[in-house]
Amino acid sequence: MSSIDERVARALHHSSQSTAFGDAFVPPIVNTSVYRLAADPSGPYQYARWGNPTWSALEDALSILEDAETVTFPSGMAAIAAVLYGVLKSGDRVLLPSDGYYTVRVFAEKYLLPMGVVVDTCETAKVAARALDGYRLVWIETPSNPGLDLADIGAVVRNAKAAGAIVAVDNTTMTPLGQRPLDLLSDSPTR
Repeated sequence: MSSIDERVARALHHSSQSTAFGDAFVPPIVNTSVYRLAADPSGPYQYARWGNPTWSALEDALSILEDAETVTFPSGMAAIAAVLYGVLKSGDRVLLPSDGYYTVRVFAEKYLLPMGVVVDTCETAKVAARALDGYRLVWIETPSNPGLDLADIGAVVRNAKAAGAIVAVDNTTMTPLGQRPLDLLSDSPTR
């Protein structure tokens, strides 16, 4: 059995290993926003925007597939904003895909530029050959959305590492079943 097949099998059977007799194999979708917390407000779930059992189940499955710790967000843009705000500060430079998810560039224009972050763009297919000196963060989305152009993740990581930059990979389209950016980022400063 291949490595990905083993991860998929572990992810599929993960919840069945911790269920009691008579419990559902598939975790339920929890739609509540608040939880009853008798006298102790430090229960595992307090407010749904901080976490809920459905998110925990998804994070557990993704952790198995990614072979890494995972965190879920209410939206893709929330995850993107968390990375950009968490890494960049005034005076930093970021390289974004010019042909990737449009809203990332809108976010950068609206929020990062006024913060003093220098924002540059590059086509996905050309980022591996681009000089990355002076960048704090190189954001790639491969395949790009919507054009499905590809970047050589390994080459981008090598160039970024040599330039002292961090690489973030949006793997929404391929998922960990189609490509494993974390394996290719293993030599980068972030892994």
